Amino acid sequence: MLRRLGAARNPLVRRSDRIEGLLAGIVALLALIAIPFAMMIGSEDIAAETAASDAQLQSRHQVTATVLTTAAQPAASVGDSAPIANTARVNAVWKPPNSAQRTGVITVPAASATEGSTTEIWLDDSGKQTTAPLTHADAVTNGVLVAAFCWLCAVGVLGGAFWVARRVLDHRRAAQWAAEWAQFAGPEAVR
Repeated sequence: MLRRLGAARNPLVRRSDRIEGLLAGIVALLALIAIPFAMMIGSEDIAAETAASDAQLQSRHQVTATVLTTAAQPAASVGDSAPIANTARVNAVWKPPNSAQRTGVITVPAASATEGSTTEIWLDDSGKQTTAPLTHADAVTNGVLVAAFCWLCAVGVLGGAFWVARRVLDHRRAAQWAAEWAQFAGPEAVR
């Protein structure tokens, strides 16, 4: 019975319709095949960023800095609902691990930019202020985003290729329809 159903073809379905259906199936299959490749790229990114996170955790140290001078508050311009930066540059004193106390200009949160306040800062091995190390959660999040972006790019390329193929098929169908209509109605009907 299945063979009989498969053998019967709808006479209204054109060859270009079958090609379009086949192309849609191929695009869907390729989109599914792209998932493991995107996951592999995301896994490699997670491994690389996790290694970078581990290296940063080894070379960066968190210390407490004491602000020596209050930072000047920037003048807010008319129409601003919030400041652009929530940080300030201030003179401060801190003690790096296994080193003498240091004094210098550091960047602190604006809320901690008053004389006498303390704030946590991150230092590199040379004792200079740096950013906080990348966390493992950040590494995993970045890897997942890389995988999703790669897959979406692949789907976008496949979707674009399908759109172009469909436009070509539509153009051919319209030309074939016009030719068949001219044959049926005569040359006077098509002007």
